[in-house]
Amino acid sequence: MTELQIGEEYDRQAPQRLKDALRKAGAKRVGSFWGVFGSQEISNATFSVAGGRLRVEVETYVGITVSGDDEAIEALSRHL
Repeated sequence: MTELQIGEEYDRQAPQRLKDALRKAGAKRVGSFWGVFGSQEISNATFSVAGGRLRVEVETYVGITVSGDDEAIEALSRHL
């Protein structure tokens, strides 16, 4: 399992970069979750790409993190 930090909390271009890379990699969303826990807002989305799974997590104070199977991370990284 590999993890990538896509952008910090205040990086306004990171969400669009990630969306574009997911689209170009042929990712398909297979699940999602959103919630507020205390002062933190968290959203999770799971994608299928390159025969593997990616988990995208957007969290207050952290930013955007993508984790998943090595093959899926590699497929996404080609488009970032």
